Amino acid sequence: MPLGAQVKETHKIVEEWVQTKLLISEESTKWKSEKAALTDLDNALTREVEELDKSLKTFQNEETTIEEERIKLTARKEEAEDSTRKLFEELEDLRAEIDSIMQILPAPLSEKLAPFREKLGEPEEEPDLPLRKRLEIAVSILQSVHLFNRSVTMERIEFTLDEDKSREFLVLYFGLGAAYFVNESGTIAGYGEPGTDGWEWTRDDSLASEVSAGVDLMKNRALPRFLELPLPAPERIER
Repeated sequence: MPLGAQVKETHKIVEEWVQTKLLISEESTKWKSEKAALTDLDNALTREVEELDKSLKTFQNEETTIEEERIKLTARKEEAEDSTRKLFEELEDLRAEIDSIMQILPAPLSEKLAPFREKLGEPEEEPDLPLRKRLEIAVSILQSVHLFNRSVTMERIEFTLDEDKSREFLVLYFGLGAAYFVNESGTIAGYGEPGTDGWEWTRDDSLASEVSAGVDLMKNRALPRFLELPLPAPERIER
């Protein structure tokens, strides 16, 4: 091969080699860039997975907390329902007790408490007031009865005595344990004690003087003194 042709061939080979090196260099640079990008992507995905793991753990913890709260609320609800049932049963017992007591209350006190008793309703009726309000009313009624039972009061009461016509008497109530009556003229007297259907009156005119003295004391027309009155043995109210 002539020398000129060999030189050209050599130049061509050198050029191809240079082009190959340049291409390899470019591909290497491109790969490094792509590798760096892939590395960044891998790091980003790793961080995202870690964040998702944290979020999942937080959610699981919150879910556990929510379940615990649900269990607590359910327990409180059951306790509240149980307390409500007990209060309802207590109210029914109080209502029965009040109905029993109302039968032996003096007419003025019974009439005063009657509107409050009506607010308690009846067992078979749908109540107009909430349970707590009805309990408060029942307790108020019993408190009024308790105050009456601890005091001496005088009332004008009309009732029939010895199958006779109905008459009006001045009645001294010593709580709910005993009562003594006398007419205005001080000629007819007696005592009363509570029974299952109300007060039972017994005539005993020998008590007229002492009962009249008691009436004068209640009206502040006489100086205080002890009254000599027989004490009946009334049927006690079961509390």
